[in-house]
Amino acid sequence: MNKNIKRITALLLCAMLTAGMLASCGSDSGNTPAATTAAAAGDTTAAETTEPDALAGVDLGGETMRIYVNTFNLSAMGNSNYLVEGPEEETGDLVNDSAYARNRTVEEKLNVKLEFIQSEKNYDKVSSDIAKYINSGDDAFDLIIDDLYPLAELTLQGMFQNAMGGKYFDFDQKYWMRDFMEDMTIGNDSAYILAGDFFIDVLRTAHGLIFNKDLMTNLGLDSSELYSTILDGKWTYDEFMNYINAGYADLNGDSQRDVDDQYGFVTLQIWGPSIPMIMSGDPGFITRDEDGIPSIAVNNEKSIKLLDKLLTLFYSDGVYYENQDAETAFMNGKALFIGYQRLGSLEYFRSMEDEIGIVPYPKLDEQQENYVTSVHDTTQVGVIPVTTSKLEMISAVTEALCRETQETVIPAYYETALKVKYTRDDESAQMIDIIHDNISQGFALAYDSSLGTILMKGTFYTSLESNQNKFVSLYSKMETASQKKLDKMVETFQEAVAQ
Repeated sequence: MNKNIKRITALLLCAMLTAGMLASCGSDSGNTPAATTAAAAGDTTAAETTEPDALAGVDLGGETMRIYVNTFNLSAMGNSNYLVEGPEEETGDLVNDSAYARNRTVEEKLNVKLEFIQSEKNYDKVSSDIAKYINSGDDAFDLIIDDLYPLAELTLQGMFQNAMGGKYFDFDQKYWMRDFMEDMTIGNDSAYILAGDFFIDVLRTAHGLIFNKDLMTNLGLDSSELYSTILDGKWTYDEFMNYINAGYADLNGDSQRDVDDQYGFVTLQIWGPSIPMIMSGDPGFITRDEDGIPSIAVNNEKSIKLLDKLLTLFYSDGVYYENQDAETAFMNGKALFIGYQRLGSLEYFRSMEDEIGIVPYPKLDEQQENYVTSVHDTTQVGVIPVTTSKLEMISAVTEALCRETQETVIPAYYETALKVKYTRDDESAQMIDIIHDNISQGFALAYDSSLGTILMKGTFYTSLESNQNKFVSLYSKMETASQKKLDKMVETFQEAVAQ
């Protein structure tokens, strides 16, 4: 290990000690603060049963791993490539330099060269751009990192390899988001979409509700009570509505709801901001049989109840969803909560003078067991193109990148940057843990469009846009066509796995 990497490693260790919490961000289950505490207290069980390191002694002979990355900036939080490709040299910034150290460490350990090939495409151009290379048979990339929605569509065209065949992939490791990945599979023997610590955009695009603590205090509300409600599992849409209603004020005195007033919740539209709300209500989009084959199950009482809650929310006096500059309104203290934000948005709001906090999206009701965190359908995940013949090498390098991200980048970004630099209270750190630990529900995000939008946009959103609960009638009109699309999807996946 060279001197630069040793120095960065030392800095990271200091940062981890300062943060005082060492929770990995690579898994959406089993990685709780309690587990971390037990390990710190001297629980040696895990160490005694550790499997041999499958990557020990792997020498790739100086081979080049070609990684396609998309640097397009879709939102105020910016692109995550700075934590994937990293800087070309040390910058003095702890988080940036951790990505630099991670990449150099993997190169040295595996005797491999990482080559990043940049693209800059909006999500609606991603599919055609990647399909162009693969359909031509061009062996240009070994790993592609790009937006979930278009990549999921391309999996149905047989353009990516089943990662289950990668010799060195170990999806049981905590630096893989296994539950999220499994929810996007068709059948038990496939893994076409990769989500783990190296694909850090999944973490940065995890949805959360950011709120203005100072405004909450001015309204006579107590953020500590909000945190307690969440920790007690009682943060529901009914509770959220109480805060929304308390936040409205006719600031300009014209007796009209307009952009100059103060609101309990602001966002720029309905569709995008409704995604984390639909997901957090956990309506039950699909069920699976013993072979992992999905069936559409969204036509149920929970969906109708959730839609009623969301209609009440979006059309209440305390909500303004037409604000095309919602971030500015929030930063100017004119909104209690802001929607359509991610964990990475905390970086953007760092300059805000008012104190801020972040909380998970609510449950449908107290009967719902867990909070559910969605990422957006443009979160950047990984796929392996069928044009490359280096699956063994790809699996070794990607596995190592995820492992090293957990050990270097995640402590720097998650524990130090998110929890210390960008949020200003200890409770927010607990909220970030809840948001992270409940990342799930990838299927509806990945395949809603492929199924004719029956899971979300064609049922929930169409109803929300019209301010009418038309779920049952909309579902009935789409059911037959969507089932045919699902049958075809299952057939395509099964044929690919059989090859």
